[in-house]
Amino acid sequence: MSPALVVTTLVVIGIGGIFARSMVVRVLCWLFATPPLLAGCFALWQGGIAEPFSEKQMFVFCAGAFWPAFGCLIGQILTYRSRTVHLGRSALTVAFFSCLLGSPCSADNLLSNPAFESALAPHWEKRTPEDETHTLRRVEHAGRNGSAAAVLENIQPSYTRLRQGADRSIAVEPGSLIELSAWVRSEMTDDADITLQVYCMDAAGDGILAQPRSPAMSGAFDWTRANVWLAVPEETAYVMAYLQVQEGTGKVYFDDVELAVRQKPLPRPPAPKVVLLSDLPDDSRCLADLKTLFEDGLIPVAADEAATALADARGCLVLYEDQEAPKAVCDAIESFARSGGRVFMDIRNFAQWQAAQAVQVKVGTVKGVPAETQMEAGVRIVSAAPVTAGFAPGQIMPRASFPEGNLWVLPKDFKRPGMEVLAVAAQDEPGIVQLEVGEGLVVAADVLSLREPYCRNIDAYYKYTPITNTLTNPVQFGRYFARKFTYAEFVDQMKAVADASPKIRFAEEGPASDGQPICSLNLGTAGKPLYFFYAAAHGSEWEPGYGLLCLAGLLAEGRFADVVDLGQVEVKIVPLLNPSGYDARRRQNANGVDLNRQGEFEWERFQGRDSNENGTWEAFDYDWKGTAPLTEPEAKVYRSIAERENLYCVLDFHGNTSATSNKLAVLPATARADNGIRATRLQQIANARLRGRHLLRQEPEEICKQYLLERVQQGGRTPFLMNNSAKNRYGLLIELTAGYPSSYGTVLQTDVTCELCRALFEAYPPGE
Repeated sequence: MSPALVVTTLVVIGIGGIFARSMVVRVLCWLFATPPLLAGCFALWQGGIAEPFSEKQMFVFCAGAFWPAFGCLIGQILTYRSRTVHLGRSALTVAFFSCLLGSPCSADNLLSNPAFESALAPHWEKRTPEDETHTLRRVEHAGRNGSAAAVLENIQPSYTRLRQGADRSIAVEPGSLIELSAWVRSEMTDDADITLQVYCMDAAGDGILAQPRSPAMSGAFDWTRANVWLAVPEETAYVMAYLQVQEGTGKVYFDDVELAVRQKPLPRPPAPKVVLLSDLPDDSRCLADLKTLFEDGLIPVAADEAATALADARGCLVLYEDQEAPKAVCDAIESFARSGGRVFMDIRNFAQWQAAQAVQVKVGTVKGVPAETQMEAGVRIVSAAPVTAGFAPGQIMPRASFPEGNLWVLPKDFKRPGMEVLAVAAQDEPGIVQLEVGEGLVVAADVLSLREPYCRNIDAYYKYTPITNTLTNPVQFGRYFARKFTYAEFVDQMKAVADASPKIRFAEEGPASDGQPICSLNLGTAGKPLYFFYAAAHGSEWEPGYGLLCLAGLLAEGRFADVVDLGQVEVKIVPLLNPSGYDARRRQNANGVDLNRQGEFEWERFQGRDSNENGTWEAFDYDWKGTAPLTEPEAKVYRSIAERENLYCVLDFHGNTSATSNKLAVLPATARADNGIRATRLQQIANARLRGRHLLRQEPEEICKQYLLERVQQGGRTPFLMNNSAKNRYGLLIELTAGYPSSYGTVLQTDVTCELCRALFEAYPPGE
């Protein structure tokens, strides 16, 4: 065995000992690892067992091998000092990820002049030019080791920023995991926010794709390492690094700044090949949607090339809008299906292929009526099948043209051998059908008469769902709810879920501000690392709570057994934390308090806004924080959970209908230092599974986009509840599309919620 392999193995054993729960295990690991580690290094140095190393190679190797152990040892020492707990935890984190990703110094630094050994210009730009309020300069002998440092000084409270990369000199491959870090020393006042920030810019230079920042630091402190992690978004053309201080007065020193790729993009499987046979024009909105949904896997081909193109395809789409499908197309799809292929056809094309003619029928009213009435305009599911995943028999899938409320269907008496009717219109006309052809399947439904799946277009919200369910990535965990329950009815739903499985325990956690009980569903093993999921702290953001209701059942059924062992964890789910706000479709609780401004972290400092413009910030204003932290009944219940010693990880769901404010994860300011990289891993896991499944447009988007978790960013100085529960632990807040006037979006919303919960178990496996 090569000494290099021996040394690497022993280093990992030593580090494992450091992270072990028991001191006895730590000592045994160190005793076992240290002597042979030294011997292995000596053998490597001598070059007598493996390939000889040059002195330079050996120096790099030893530095990389001993840095993690040294960092962990320092971290262990520091964490016993109450005033340096955060620094110690940071050292442990740096050491741990040094083992996984290599020594921080081993990666190429993408920044020029990172230690400020020469003048700031031309590489460092004063984003905020100097004036009487602030200065930005290089100072000799002000750095960590007596070298130079960049010094940002606020003479008056100001936003002072130094940056690099605006000249597009820093290009990083999308999908890469990068870290921006710096050593920081401060002489600032307590009201300052000192951060690092990364900007990911599009090719035009005016579109910000991501802009995460490090946890804010304030006050006076000695040299401390700050960092921020980021998975570089798709379409990023270049990145910029910022060193900055906002508000406060005094000086802040930056040294040894590093921007490095810690992990190259994960392998991205090619999109499944889907052959499109159609007459859709190049400027068709439907065609643009399909290209977004299926990415480069969508292959439009001419009719005479269909047979050849289908030879290696995953599926086939037939969408002829203004003409009949050519005979060559009909022959090709029948041959493709007989050999096991899957085909989706617009129902008019299907009828023509079967020598029949589709008919247009009225399915409901979609204009000028309440959301609940619009939801009745569609097809009723009559048979459970993968094509209609998310909908149960008896439910209506909203589906109609606008504004007429019509839909193309098959004649009522239409029948074919091997055909199954999956959904029907009002008079039982087949609206979604599947036909077995040889070893394959042909599915048909009206697609071309529907408008785009915009978040307010109830009639077209699931326009493409039968297509993805048929051809590529079907709904996995989503469930349609035909209406929004009252809170009392929702509690009955929770009890029914618990009654259906002995693995689920229903509990009342305590009273809410309106006297209704705050209820939970509990699974797993008491005393094991506790995962706490909750939603609707803002009562109007309720739909993810329905996803958490589904989550409990999925866990009990073993659907997540590949990522979590209920024998090794405890799970507590509070789907609706704010009963009165939920019933009233209101953000605040019955006392007019924003529960997610009731946390202790920075509560005194937080100042909200007088949203009703009556001259006073008070109850029922948008973000009224209450009279003291954690004093509202719901917050007291929350605190009782947050203070449990075995609490390990927290996931808080919120929602809105703005694309710039959802599809977003926010990190607590108080969590462990490695929380950010784990959250980024959650993002990668969830997006890989959701890719090509859901398509949606929200404001202010101009086109439909795949619904994915697009951003992970650091939270600011806001008294979020999770800053209590995730303190020195793990957790995040996720904003999803929510706050709809009714429950029409719940297939997407519950599906995405459950996928994110699944990803959390995988990205945050139970530990100490």
